[in-house]
Amino acid sequence: MPPAFRFVRPQIGNHLLTGALLGLALLAGAAGPVQAAWAALVGALPPAALVVGGLWLVHALVFWPTVALFSWVDRHDSPAFVARHRIQAGPRRQPPPGRALRVVLTNQLLLSPPLLGLLHLGLVARGWTPSPAVPVPLQVLLELGGMGAAAVAVFYTTHRLLHRPALMRAVHRVHHEFRTSTALASEHAHPVEFVLGNFLTLSAGVLVFGPSLWSVYLFTVLAMLTVLVHHSGYALPWAPWSVHHDWHHHRVVEAFGTLGIEDRLLGTSPELDRRLADLPGDGAGG
Repeated sequence: MPPAFRFVRPQIGNHLLTGALLGLALLAGAAGPVQAAWAALVGALPPAALVVGGLWLVHALVFWPTVALFSWVDRHDSPAFVARHRIQAGPRRQPPPGRALRVVLTNQLLLSPPLLGLLHLGLVARGWTPSPAVPVPLQVLLELGGMGAAAVAVFYTTHRLLHRPALMRAVHRVHHEFRTSTALASEHAHPVEFVLGNFLTLSAGVLVFGPSLWSVYLFTVLAMLTVLVHHSGYALPWAPWSVHHDWHHHRVVEAFGTLGIEDRLLGTSPELDRRLADLPGDGAGG
């Protein structure tokens, strides 16, 4: 018997978490002590260390505490204000935890550093250097918008490619061992998918636009939180809307994008769109 699926429409409140973090980052960037600390950091470390080591560390500091939080909720159904928003009820369809952890650690420890090294070389080739000045808020917002748009386009394109029969069997099936998603699933992927679907999605806009390092760090934080919440298995009303991607893990055959907009425009989420349209006016579903 397949698990019950809880449908919830996207809401304005889904922007609260990322909006609050973005607002805090913009306020912090305007503070003198933060600007001085940033200038000291950029002045003290070589660009390669700031890109390779800095981005790897930022990623890890977001990824593992968030995974630990959702893993606790999965095991203990606590705290209740998170647990009550579980999307799929019933038996969890997931790979053994030990194997999933090995896959994720292999990607993070063996693949991420050389990929970040290639990202640094690409930035150097286009004449990019890290600036010791914290960019003004408008520049940050424009750079985040550019990187975000690139990520949406690249993810949808590569994800559709990975669902071609040959690549699905050889590569993408590893990620879809999580039919009931959880935060750890976000990087449980075949190495080919980790390069195309994970790393390229987040790095394409960095290479295209050459944004400030401050914006790249901030984008990494916001993007990773979004990806982790999308895979969390919980439809939190104050965090990025996760029902769309959870449905993709549940059904596999549709909902390939990150926001849902791409799928509605291209007609690749017909069943999900119909089920959401059938919800009562308040958007609550069961």
